[in-house]
Amino acid sequence: MTDISIARSSLVWTLQGVAAATKTPEDAIQAVIQRIPPDTNAQDRAANAVDCLSFEHWQHALASNFQDAGEETQDAYRLVNIALAVSFLREASRQGHHATPDDLTRCWDLIRGALTTSDRSTRHLFTASRSAQGFLAVPLCSIIQAGRIQELFRLHVWLPDGKRGDHALALALHSHQPFAQSWILAGEGKDKSYRVEPAGNPDEATHAGYALVWNDGKSRDAAYKTHQTHSTVEHTGRFFRATETASAVHTRNMTYSIPANAFHASEVAPDALHATLFFFDAQRGFVQDAGVLGPKDGTSFTQVRDDATVSPSVLARTVDAIRAWEGLVDEGRQHAQRSEWEHALRAFNAALILCQSDAAAAAARGEGEGEEEALFPNVALYRQRVMGELGKTNRRFGRYETATQILEHAVAEMGPSAHRVELSGELGVNCRHMNRLEDARRAFEHQYDTAKQLGLETEMCRAIGNLGMVHYQLAQRDGDGDGGLLDLAIRELEERVATARRLRRQHEKNENDVPTTTQGPSSDPALLSLLKTWETIGLARLSTCHYARGAVDQAALSALESLRMTHDSSDATVKAMSRFFYGRALLRLNRRKEALSLFNLPGTCSPAIALAKEPSDEHRSYLRELVAAGADMDIVDEQGYTALDHAVFNADVEAEALVLQGLAKNAETKIAGRRSEARLRKGYRELFQDLMRPVLLRRERHCLRDLRRAYADALAADDAKRAMFDGMSFLPWPEFAALGRLPGHQDGLRRKSVPGQGPGVEDLAADVVIFISYRWINETPGATSPDDENHTQYQRMKRAVEGYLQLHPSVDPLKLGIWMDHACVDQEDPSLGVAALPMIIAQCDAMISLVDDQYYKRGWCAVEVLMAQTLRNSYGNHHWYEQLWLPAAESGDHLGGGGWHLREGANQDIVMKDKLLTYEEDRSKVVFLERQSKLLG
Repeated sequence: MTDISIARSSLVWTLQGVAAATKTPEDAIQAVIQRIPPDTNAQDRAANAVDCLSFEHWQHALASNFQDAGEETQDAYRLVNIALAVSFLREASRQGHHATPDDLTRCWDLIRGALTTSDRSTRHLFTASRSAQGFLAVPLCSIIQAGRIQELFRLHVWLPDGKRGDHALALALHSHQPFAQSWILAGEGKDKSYRVEPAGNPDEATHAGYALVWNDGKSRDAAYKTHQTHSTVEHTGRFFRATETASAVHTRNMTYSIPANAFHASEVAPDALHATLFFFDAQRGFVQDAGVLGPKDGTSFTQVRDDATVSPSVLARTVDAIRAWEGLVDEGRQHAQRSEWEHALRAFNAALILCQSDAAAAAARGEGEGEEEALFPNVALYRQRVMGELGKTNRRFGRYETATQILEHAVAEMGPSAHRVELSGELGVNCRHMNRLEDARRAFEHQYDTAKQLGLETEMCRAIGNLGMVHYQLAQRDGDGDGGLLDLAIRELEERVATARRLRRQHEKNENDVPTTTQGPSSDPALLSLLKTWETIGLARLSTCHYARGAVDQAALSALESLRMTHDSSDATVKAMSRFFYGRALLRLNRRKEALSLFNLPGTCSPAIALAKEPSDEHRSYLRELVAAGADMDIVDEQGYTALDHAVFNADVEAEALVLQGLAKNAETKIAGRRSEARLRKGYRELFQDLMRPVLLRRERHCLRDLRRAYADALAADDAKRAMFDGMSFLPWPEFAALGRLPGHQDGLRRKSVPGQGPGVEDLAADVVIFISYRWINETPGATSPDDENHTQYQRMKRAVEGYLQLHPSVDPLKLGIWMDHACVDQEDPSLGVAALPMIIAQCDAMISLVDDQYYKRGWCAVEVLMAQTLRNSYGNHHWYEQLWLPAAESGDHLGGGGWHLREGANQDIVMKDKLLTYEEDRSKVVFLERQSKLLG
């Protein structure tokens, strides 16, 4: 967190403003101040007045001083947490520090926590009221002197249309008395700056001036009042001409400031939520007569401030839900920009589940539609947006049928909008890859025409480039005797490149023109990156057209320009395709060595991988050229996948055969092993990513039992998966505990975990399953058991499970299951058990690691820990414990000496390449499992 010291006097000053905002009595706030460390009794008050602490130190100190469980103390703790967050942001703002996303998150967590728990208070601490600009405002800190704002800190929330007030648009153009700064919590808003000049007469004017008065039920005047009943603006008879001078879009974690008396207007899309923390600070500027502009023909407008229909607690939960959703979508987009499609799918699916689970939870509680919308407003909008991302990502992953279904469903729900135009174009791309070229052409023409009508130049740019590629493919498929189609394709692709360049220059100019009052990223870097990518792709496709014409030199020049544009790109697939098109031209120019260096760049997405990701006749033809050129088909990308993996994922039999043909050219390559591993990866993805993760993300009470049921059902329904992965099983704890030694597979204690599949089977199912992770300690040559003759590991396991039961007294020992490999995996043929290991650990409620001085050095132990901590950190459903020897001084066992103790496992930094294995041939299995563990999160 940003290193900013907060003086105790600053915290106390802010706390008094929080008291005013929450109508807390003076005697109560003085009692709170006495609890703020250090104690300020009469003797040491002066000495402690200048004490300064960091945010973290204050947070720890305040938590210690407000530990009482009483509601009065908890009210005080809520107030002092608000004061700490406000103090930090005020000091950061005044010292010129740009609050980082982590800074803002930690401050928001304190504010959200206070607002969402305030319902438990015996009195209403916070209130929400409607602003004339349409948003709901929750005062958090209010310091007013003689009717003049000194400091005012509020939460502003624009809810979707219908909840914005009657005069929001009419009175949007306004100025503030004090300097103001805004930190964006969620959603997107556009702030427009204006130059305002007096107009000689109404005909020359765009607006009239209005004067603002407030009413708190006691008085009605121009002095600001924290707790208003209503406000009124009244026509002054003066007229003005307002001219927009600049605009900037602000999104989550950005901040911007507005000078005193600067006219501006905030624009928020009518169907979306936008939330900010807003700080008025007279120390950095104040004017007495800040105006509001409105309709020339108006007289007065009154905004009633009371709005009891939405509580501050609900508003805070709403903002937090959207903020979490945006975090997941941003994470998915970042992965997508780096071509990390599996991680992108994971993040987008989590965002979709967040939308749907909120609606489902509201329905389960029997709440009405209004309350459901308040918790996640306009859920249809957010669902459509994330479904669009899922459709695009599935397409880039070669799942065209899935992508088409998702996109068609999303488009059917949407009204006319830029997003609908975008997704319609994405459907056209799917059609093109599925060789439905006429359907694709119609989709792109419709996309282009609709975008032109709506003035959406970015969508026109994308559509014209895709039309060019369709016309190229039609020329290749149907023949192009007079060259007309190819000429048309070249013109359209040239338009794509020129438009992308123009829009990029325009966007960069707008970015430079943004007022200096904006802090942090002032424009959309994703749009700049996208425009550059479209230009890059357009150049590569132009190369294809020139190549088809036989103009190889021109093809090489266009492809080289495309390749050079990717030097700072994070999209590995685009980079690989640019290398392919330039290398392809080099082959025709007899520069084979240079071409192969482009095709065979190790450690990243190769052209072969990029082509296998998105199967189509076009890409298979390019893949054929790579095989003929002798390109390396065994390159592994950043996610640990090969071209063969992607061909198998996509069930592209022809591409798989081509890759295998390329692999066969290398006599050292074990083709059968590569194919088997690719099949395993596909099965793992389908089971864990598509079936099991959605269950985990629900985070319900019996989530892991549901997960075991889903896994068992999936294997029962699919012979191919049953032939690749072992089923979930367990050892009944009572039988394990009574055996007296470590059981083996041959002892027959293993029970299949198939709850609900047949009469009486439910009684055999375990409610809780513990995975035991341990190392082989029997060093006797030819040993068939991992334990020694003293049954050391068995005794440790018993002690560990007994410790677990003490920590979890609600667990029924008779319904407890144990999973340990020696008994649960067929030792004669362990391949199914090894392949299923990530999914087995995911189905266990807890993992216990029998730690000794060698445990973390062993490969199998380390990869199990990697999986367990990934699951625990990602979903919150799993536990991971270490059993380790603690000396008497550490264990607290001063009479009996040291002993084995169970404790929560601390996150480990696992580096698998350094780990030891008894059999080196297991290295490939452990590396495979390490790659899969990265996808468990």
